[in-house]
Amino acid sequence: MKKIGDILTMRGKLTLNTNGTRLLMFDGRFDTGYRLERFEIIVDAPTGAYEAVCKIHTNETSASISAFDFSDNQQIAWAAWGSPTKAGQAWSLVDPDNMIIQDIFLTNYGTDGVNWINYYIELQKYDITDWQGALAMSRNLAQSGADGL
Repeated sequence: MKKIGDILTMRGKLTLNTNGTRLLMFDGRFDTGYRLERFEIIVDAPTGAYEAVCKIHTNETSASISAFDFSDNQQIAWAAWGSPTKAGQAWSLVDPDNMIIQDIFLTNYGTDGVNWINYYIELQKYDITDWQGALAMSRNLAQSGADGL
């Protein structure tokens, strides 16, 4: 794998409690991919006592908008604001083994009083082989976890 270009930044806001907001990533090629490097969220009113969670996944919808499942290969990043104490603390985790070939999706959930959730994402583009792209796509669409064991 070889890095291509500079870090790509994506940022915006999400309507509260949505499942599967699409971010267009697919460039029509299977020999390039993106590695998610950073994922952060913050609510629209960070001085209030609000909670919000958000995750990035590679399938169109997630089974639950308010739950994280680290055993699900389709979930590649997770972030929380103010959870569980509503104290304005931020937390995020990105799977360092992720490789995105096609589009990604954001799902979020927030408590009453939150109007929207702001997100900030950093990605690095890579030149990969076709077989690495096929393997990454297969992994991104594969489900695992307690139900699949």
